[in-house]
Amino acid sequence: MPDYRVESLVVDCPEGLEQQWVDLQQRANCSYFQSWGWIGTWLMQIAIDLKPVVIKVWLEKRLVGLGLFVPAEIKRHIFVHSKAMFLNEYPFNHKNMVIEYNGLLAETGYESDVYTETVRHLFELTNPYDEFHFGAIEDGLVVNLLRNPDAHYSNTITNEESLSWQVDLEKFETGIDGYLASLSKNRHAQVRRSFRLYEEQGPLTLCQAENVQQALDFFDGLQVLHTERMKSKYERGAFANLQRVRFFKSLILTRFERGEIQLLKVDNAGSTIGYLYNFIWRRRVYVLHTGFKITADKRLMPGYVVHTLAVNYNKEQGMAIYDLMHGDSLYKRILCNQSQRLNWVMIQRHRFKFSVEKVVVGLVRRVRALSARC
Repeated sequence: MPDYRVESLVVDCPEGLEQQWVDLQQRANCSYFQSWGWIGTWLMQIAIDLKPVVIKVWLEKRLVGLGLFVPAEIKRHIFVHSKAMFLNEYPFNHKNMVIEYNGLLAETGYESDVYTETVRHLFELTNPYDEFHFGAIEDGLVVNLLRNPDAHYSNTITNEESLSWQVDLEKFETGIDGYLASLSKNRHAQVRRSFRLYEEQGPLTLCQAENVQQALDFFDGLQVLHTERMKSKYERGAFANLQRVRFFKSLILTRFERGEIQLLKVDNAGSTIGYLYNFIWRRRVYVLHTGFKITADKRLMPGYVVHTLAVNYNKEQGMAIYDLMHGDSLYKRILCNQSQRLNWVMIQRHRFKFSVEKVVVGLVRRVRALSARC
C-alpha cells in the first residue's frame, strides 16, 4: 500500500503556501479556479481572515494533494445548525467570488487517493465538523467522493447540479463563417443579419488589452455597460458588491502580465458595443464577465456578435475551448456545441438533526406538490 501522510494547519501566511501550490499545479490537471492565480488572490484578498485550513497529502516525501477548507457555522431551514467546512470558497457575506470547476489540487494519476485521504483526514480532525462541502466539481470528482472511506458513518449528498457550456474550437474551420455554420440555421441567419446591420454603420473591430492599464480601462468600461443592462432589468448586477470589484481588479494587477487575464473590446462606428473579461489557462478561455451595449433595435444582437468575434479570435490564438461556464441561459445553449455537468456535493456525518432535517424537508416538498395539484 502507498505510504500516504496527511497534515492540516491554519493558513496565516499565504506566501508560505504559494511555492508548494505552484509546484503541484504543474503536475496536476487543474482548472484556472484551482490554480494559484485564483486561489492565491482569493486567499490574500478575502479568505485569510476566515482562518482557512490547508490540507496537504504527501506520498512519502512527495506532495500530491492540496485543498483549502474554510470553516463556518451555518443555519438551514430555521432549526438546523451545523459546523461546516467549504472547499476553496466561503459562500457567505459576499465573500464568495463564484468558483467553478472546483476540486482538490491533485497530482495527475493520484486524484482518487488524494480525495480518499483528504476525506478520511477531515473526519479525524480533533475539532469535529458536521459536514464538508465540495462545490462546483465535475462528475469525475464526484466518483472520488463516493469512494468516501468513512461511508459507514456518513452520507454523501448532491445538493445541486448545473451544466457548464462550452464551444469546442476544434470542431469547425477558422473564420466567422466557419463558426456560424455550426449554429442552427435560424440563429445563423439572425447573427449574420446583426453583423450586416452593424457593418452598415462601420467596421466591427475587436481589440485585446495589451497592458495592465488598458485592461483596467476595459474593465471599467465593462462595469458601466454591465450595470446599465442590469438596471434595465431591475437587477443590481455583478458589480454592486465593491469587494467583488476589488477582487477582479486585483487579478488584473497581479495576473495579467502572466498571460492569465484577457480583456476584449468590440467597437463599431466609434462606439463600444461590448467587453469580455476572460481567464486564459491551458488553451481554455473562461468567460467570466460581460458588458454589452443596450440597443433599441432588437435585430442588433451585441452579445451574440461579440461572442462570435471572440470565439474566432481565440481560435486564431490557438485556444481549444471557449467556456461560457455554468448556468442554463438560452444564449449559452445556442452558442455552444458541448456541455459538462458540475455538482455541489456535501458529505455529512450521521447526526440526528440531519435525519430530522431530511424528514421535514421531504414532508414540505410533498405538501407543496399536493398543493400544486389542487
